[in-house]
Amino acid sequence: MRQTSQMLGRAMSPAVRKLVRPVSLRVKLLVGFSVVFSLVFAGAFYWFYSYTTEKVVARLRADMRSTLIGALSGVNPDDLLGLYAEGERNAEGFSDDPRYLSQLAWFETVQNIEPRVWLYSYIIGNADTNRRVGLPAVGPGEREIIYLVDLWALNDPTKAAKFLESDHVGLLARRIEMQGGIQESDKIYTDRWGTWISAAAPLKSQRDDIILVVGLDIDAQYVRLLQQAIRNRMLFAFIITYAVFFVLIYMLSGILTRQLASLTQSAQQIASGDYSLDLSFAEKNPFPDEMTTLAEVFKSMVNSIRIREQMIREGKRTEDEIRLALKEERELSELKSRFVSMVSHELRTPLTVLRTSLELLERYGHVAPEEKREKYFQRSRAAITTMNQLIEDVLVSAKAEAGRLEFSPSWIDLKLFCRDVVEEMRMSIGSSHKIVLNCYGSCELVYLDPKLLRSILSNLISNAVKYSLAGGVVEFDLSCFDQVATFEIRDYGIGIPDEDQPRLFRLFHRASNVNAIRGTGLGLAIVYQCVLQHQGEIYFTSCEGVGTSFVVKLPLTLGSRTEQLSPESV
Repeated sequence: MRQTSQMLGRAMSPAVRKLVRPVSLRVKLLVGFSVVFSLVFAGAFYWFYSYTTEKVVARLRADMRSTLIGALSGVNPDDLLGLYAEGERNAEGFSDDPRYLSQLAWFETVQNIEPRVWLYSYIIGNADTNRRVGLPAVGPGEREIIYLVDLWALNDPTKAAKFLESDHVGLLARRIEMQGGIQESDKIYTDRWGTWISAAAPLKSQRDDIILVVGLDIDAQYVRLLQQAIRNRMLFAFIITYAVFFVLIYMLSGILTRQLASLTQSAQQIASGDYSLDLSFAEKNPFPDEMTTLAEVFKSMVNSIRIREQMIREGKRTEDEIRLALKEERELSELKSRFVSMVSHELRTPLTVLRTSLELLERYGHVAPEEKREKYFQRSRAAITTMNQLIEDVLVSAKAEAGRLEFSPSWIDLKLFCRDVVEEMRMSIGSSHKIVLNCYGSCELVYLDPKLLRSILSNLISNAVKYSLAGGVVEFDLSCFDQVATFEIRDYGIGIPDEDQPRLFRLFHRASNVNAIRGTGLGLAIVYQCVLQHQGEIYFTSCEGVGTSFVVKLPLTLGSRTEQLSPESV
């Protein structure tokens, strides 16, 4: 029975804990219909839009081509060549030459027949030999075009190409030079004058091989307007059609899924422990079906499920209590083990140094030189200082964990205080590292706890030195602005791995990349508690192999207690 209860607990507990409201079948039907309808409608729209555009553009191209062929019949290449060789530009930038006026009149006649077209003519030649007015549009030796007659001169001279004006060789002109024959633009394009499709055809004089080109632009704005009209109409049709079909599908899906929705709600109630089911639809249904049978099965399951679930809950409660107790016991045991291991390891080295120094003094002190004896005394004092600091850290940590860490602020010269701390650190580390202190703002007189502040700074600077390569630089920036003292300590050492950063302020936790570097895992936990006593905040940024920057912000005025932080949230 116990095994069966455990199996049922494992099967049902995740469903109870992680029950997510499912998407109803009715919604799925509506979404599926919407997607299918949208795809079908989009496909129909694309086909109709493309087909209509292609037909209109094809008709426009046919009109453009036939108009261009008709226009060519009235163009005299010899007159144009003569105009190019002998014509002069007037004050407006065009020409009063009869050949120019005759050609312009012919272009106007063509436009009267087909008002959408605009004709112009030009010559393609080498920039070094072309006749032009003004500077060339291209470099020496390159091909360029020289405009002759432009129909815009009669309607809007500001849009017209000037007589003997130079320009770059366009795509159509290049095609004419390479392939000959009538050439058309591949796509409809838009410029500042409007929307167009262009075509051009070459003409050659019997006496000369200079290529003459007659170009034609036909107004294609009608195509854009037609496309916009199609889009507007199709959008309106889509909205109306979709709304009608949506209402129909919504009503039909409601009829089909009503009983299924009732069964689904009953299943959810059972899963949450509520067995007051309403399956009256099964009794009222004059034509029993699968839904009716499923409702009867639900009723028969309720009593057995209620009993089994009660048994599962009782077993689960007992299991959770045992698991919690085991977890707490395991964490306590692990904490004790780490504490004993840390203390024994950290005390062993200074004790060894102290014992060795005392033995040497005892045996050879009477014959050793004064310098040697002083060296042994210094080692002994350093070992005693190390052990004393370790004991002090353990006591501070114990007080912080017990909530008995004293906070005794007093007025101190913060700038002088930081300099003293830095000097003490410099004396303890010697010349192995360089500590740079920078002060900004007014930091002369502040109200802080000097003992806790010394713990904060000494631990952070000590860590920066400890985890940096020999000869490295540790930067210490102090700034006081807006009643907040900011301490930033940067190093360029081994950095902190990403996976260790969330647990960095926990007791006895050390990063995984410290290798053989000595440490207790108490320093940052003590720093955190000292910052908390000041109602301040601490955060850091670190990149493995690049370095670490710790920032501590302490308020310089005592205010109400702020919400306490947890080490996991830092």
